[in-house]
Amino acid sequence: MKNLLALRPYLFRYRKSLAAGIACVIATNFFAVAAPRYLGEAIDLMGKPFEMHEILHKIGLYILFAALSGIMLYLVRQLIIVTSRHIEFDLKNDYYSHLQTLSTSFYDTTGSGELISRGTNDLNAIRDFLGPGIMYSINTLFRLLFAIGAMLAISPLLTLFALLPAPFLSWSVYKRGVSLRFQSKKIQENYASITNLVQENISGIRVVRNYNREEWETSRFEALNQDYYDKNLRLGRIQAGFMAVLTALTALSLIPVIWAGGLGVMNGTMTIGDIAQFVVYVTMLSWPIISIGWVTNIIQKAAAAQGRLDEIFNTKPDIVEPASRQTSETKKPLKGELAFEHVSFAYPSQPEREVLRDISFTVEPGTKVAIVGATGSGKSTLVNLIPRLYDPTSGRITIAGQDIKSLSLGVIRRTIGFVPQSNFLFSDTIRNNIDFGSNGGGIDVIEASRIAMLHDDVEDFPDGFDTMLGEKGINLSGGQKQRACIARALRWHPSILVLDDALSAVDTATEASIFDGLLKKLPETTIVLISHRISTVRNCDRIIVLHDGAIAESGTHEELLQNGRYYADLYMQQMLEEEISALS
Repeated sequence: MKNLLALRPYLFRYRKSLAAGIACVIATNFFAVAAPRYLGEAIDLMGKPFEMHEILHKIGLYILFAALSGIMLYLVRQLIIVTSRHIEFDLKNDYYSHLQTLSTSFYDTTGSGELISRGTNDLNAIRDFLGPGIMYSINTLFRLLFAIGAMLAISPLLTLFALLPAPFLSWSVYKRGVSLRFQSKKIQENYASITNLVQENISGIRVVRNYNREEWETSRFEALNQDYYDKNLRLGRIQAGFMAVLTALTALSLIPVIWAGGLGVMNGTMTIGDIAQFVVYVTMLSWPIISIGWVTNIIQKAAAAQGRLDEIFNTKPDIVEPASRQTSETKKPLKGELAFEHVSFAYPSQPEREVLRDISFTVEPGTKVAIVGATGSGKSTLVNLIPRLYDPTSGRITIAGQDIKSLSLGVIRRTIGFVPQSNFLFSDTIRNNIDFGSNGGGIDVIEASRIAMLHDDVEDFPDGFDTMLGEKGINLSGGQKQRACIARALRWHPSILVLDDALSAVDTATEASIFDGLLKKLPETTIVLISHRISTVRNCDRIIVLHDGAIAESGTHEELLQNGRYYADLYMQQMLEEEISALS
């Protein structure tokens, strides 16, 4: 229940609508409880000589109060249920906005299916609490207060008999509530696992088919789905038993009421109209009492869901904006001077293992630098530190002489064009994918595509740059995807361009043409390039060789060949591979 206190700011934001809704709840219960009085009076009038207009008058008042109760109930739904939709809207926006602030390390360990589940299924459970949950909770409270008050006015003794099941009811609500909350949390966790599995399988359907794993993946889904089914069935049994107990206790309470009421009529202390009115009140209490179980289930589900959402909302990003952020006038890109000063880094999941150790180098504006090394030497980790996707464990990185931790993320990422190893394209047109994030400035879309050697390929498509891409750009080849991502990075004409093995899917000639285009069209842009092809990196102003997370050597292509160490070995290996390939 404490988890639901996190909703207070949202409830306070819509306090006027909620207050009006609560007022309507009070009114609808007042009119509903007042109506049976006139029904009882009409019955008593029939026990003696009467005029028809007297009966019609009482029945008319009964209908009027019942109609007013219905009108108030309509307003309750318009105010409270609609407010729950507004809060759901705000919660979804806040949830999505918070996800945008979280660091890369968070997404390294959290599945997208899990996040989707919390943003849909869990939010729906919270909305149920904010709407029907609150409405029926307040309605039950005032229905009990008004009805019991009216019953006491008729007969305190009959009221006592009618409320005999109350202690058993309270105990049942408490015991079942614990079970409901535990079971609801397990169900929501299981639903998240199913969502995660489905998302992964749909995204990786080609891998599943290539390795003939359809039946195995289907069996995994069936196992999770069966578990989800069993848990829901167990929850259904708990709810069914709960409702049966509540209904039985309510029905049993009528037996002593009718018995004692009959004695009262025989003794002349009560009238038949009083008994009829009292029975209506007891019946009127049936739904509020039964709804306690339903509302308890809603509250327990919402508490479990809010706890799961709080885990996300309470997660703080590792990468934060500096205390004094730059004004809009200073958010223009910085010059392309880049420096690493004794930088070391370990991933948060393995803090004891340093991936980078004491990295130091300086790149002047307009310089082309290549990072080479064996697989696992730390190349991608190094370039991921430049746009501040991660922060160094020790040391610092500067751009234009300023520590990147003192710069706003907007400035850093306007300065840097980053093309990671994994190419991601949106389900949108090629034009909009290239134009993504440019804000209208930089290089024209067409020119950026020419530099990336993509223009001619796109022109061959029937719709050209307006061609719609499938999920993750499925209708493009691997090389076209890479070149589209490069064009996107070039679009805003960055001061620093980082290419993390971004040309691995294109042939050597195309790679050389793209690199030549970058040198000619963007001579002032600092380029940091990761590539496994010596034919490309040999033309860079400087080559940095990484080995086991440290800089093993650094220099020009000729200097490193003369050193005869790691780079020379890599060069000889590639030359041998080319000779063997030519012979075959």
